[in-house]
Amino acid sequence: MATATAERVGDTLRVRGDLGFDSVAELWARAETPLLDESVLRIDLGGVRRSNSAGVALLVEWLREARQRQQALLFTNIPAQMRAIIEVVDLETLLPGA
Repeated sequence: MATATAERVGDTLRVRGDLGFDSVAELWARAETPLLDESVLRIDLGGVRRSNSAGVALLVEWLREARQRQQALLFTNIPAQMRAIIEVVDLETLLPGA
């Protein structure tokens, strides 16, 4: 899979590209600082072309980080491929917006 990017636009972090094992590690390193800012309320996944379980694990980790800070976080535009993984591993109730 190719790389992924994350860009902050207001209170939204927009994720684009392919979320695989390598790109998720790179994205986590780049996106950790913006996510620490409590003004990020949404993560828009509309630009994600492909994802595997590493992409879903990233969402779970971001949600965990937000909850540690007692902040609400909503995932929007979750691609069908990610939704299918979320359903298979029974995470629909954990991931807001899924």
